[in-house]
Amino acid sequence: MQKKPNLKQWEINYQDHNILVSNWWGWDLKGSSDLYVDEQHLDQNTSMVPDTSKPFLKSYNFSNNIDSIEVFIGGFFSVKISVLVNGENIYQDQLNLIDRLFIKK
Repeated sequence: MQKKPNLKQWEINYQDHNILVSNWWGWDLKGSSDLYVDEQHLDQNTSMVPDTSKPFLKSYNFSNNIDSIEVFIGGFFSVKISVLVNGENIYQDQLNLIDRLFIKK
C-alpha cells in the first residue's frame, strides 16, 4: 500500500461492527476520504472542499442493524468528523471556536 501524505484515520466500534474513516490529502491538492465497515469499502469522496451541511461519506442498507451510516467532515486547521449510524450520533470530534465559525449549520 502506498504511503499517503497527511493521513488521518478514525476507528469506531458500533455493536459488532468496526467502522473506519480515513482521510488524506497532499500539497498537490489531491486526496481522498474513505468509509469502511468490517474492512468492506463502502464509499469514497475525493472533493477537497466539503459541504458541511451534507454527508461527505455515506452508505445505506449495510446490514440488518445498520440502515444508514453518514459521515460529516469539517474543521478549519485539521479534519474533524461526525459519524451518524441510523441517525444517531455515535462519534464526534470536538470543534474549537474557529471550526464553529467556519462550518455552515
